Amino acid sequence: MEQNTEMLELLRKIEKSNRTKTVTNVLVCVFMLAAAVSCIAICLMVWQLMPQVNGLLGQLETVLTDLEQTTRQLAAVDLEAMVANVDSLAVYAQDSLQQTMDKLNTIDFETLNQAIGDLAKVIEPLANFFGRFG
Repeated sequence: MEQNTEMLELLRKIEKSNRTKTVTNVLVCVFMLAAAVSCIAICLMVWQLMPQVNGLLGQLETVLTDLEQTTRQLAAVDLEAMVANVDSLAVYAQDSLQQTMDKLNTIDFETLNQAIGDLAKVIEPLANFFGRFG
């Protein structure tokens, strides 16, 4: 009888082990199914985003092309000549300003004011005459 008891206990342990393995196998299947559904969902999301990504890549290509053209144009610019031209323009402007100041300094403003006053005295009667007709 002792042997039957041992055998019965051994069968219970095997049954418990089988139940544990069954539960473990079910959990593994559930997790694998969840992983497969997640992969499919990710693939669908990527599929929906591909047109937007392609559009962005097209815009990026356009920007890079424009950047390359700008870089080539900047490389072709002769900065030394531009600086020399700006410098000569500044010198020319300074010379012109100096000439203008010299001419302004030669003007006799007192005589000019006297001439303007005399002209105003001469024109005033004419203005009054024509003002009567207006």
